[in-house]
Amino acid sequence: MMPRSQFETFRRSRMTSQKQIEGTWSEPVFVQVGMNAPEAVGGASEALEFLANRWKGSRRKHAFAREICAAAVSGHVSQETARKAFIQAADEARMSTCAPSGRS
Repeated sequence: MMPRSQFETFRRSRMTSQKQIEGTWSEPVFVQVGMNAPEAVGGASEALEFLANRWKGSRRKHAFAREICAAAVSGHVSQETARKAFIQAADEARMSTCAPSGRS
């Protein structure tokens, strides 16, 4: 049987992981495509939808951002890692973004 302190650490890490899977980013990323109004992207699943349906411009980091966002949705990487990958891809595609730094 696991000692109580180890059990509590394990339980808290599982709760954090579940929150990251279901959760949203600490701060949304606002992305403007062309002359359209800026759109708020608030989490990895929203980013996946944006990447699939509204992406314009460079695709160099696009595929990487899609992989990282999919991994965040399935709980293999953090939501914040996905957020950073999405911002990098949007910046590389020269999309106008407003991405507050967020809380780490």
